[in-house]
Amino acid sequence: TTCLLCLNPVEDTTFYSTMTCPACEHAWFHRDCIQGYALRAGMSCFRCPLCQDENLFLFEMLYLGIQIPTRRPLRESSEAYAGLSERHSRCDASEQLCPGGGDQAEEE
Repeated sequence: TTCLLCLNPVEDTTFYSTMTCPACEHAWFHRDCIQGYALRAGMSCFRCPLCQDENLFLFEMLYLGIQIPTRRPLRESSEAYAGLSERHSRCDASEQLCPGGGDQAEEE
């Protein structure tokens, strides 16, 4: 059996360090892997990576001692993607494929 998060082998029996999704019972994880996932995902996006179950999975992980922060996922709260919504003022492609050149898109 393979941990869905790190893709390394896990034991086929649940122990303190090996966990399974209570909803689908096909997703296996190392405790450290699921804890890391919970810390990155936060309460609003924490779900089974395989079956996408939220309620039973969340309840069981909390019951088993997984700490899940009550905040948005780290990727949403950081400024890492802030520049993606900005539009360039000019085309800087080395080879212009548009018949009107790099300025044509700005005029439209």
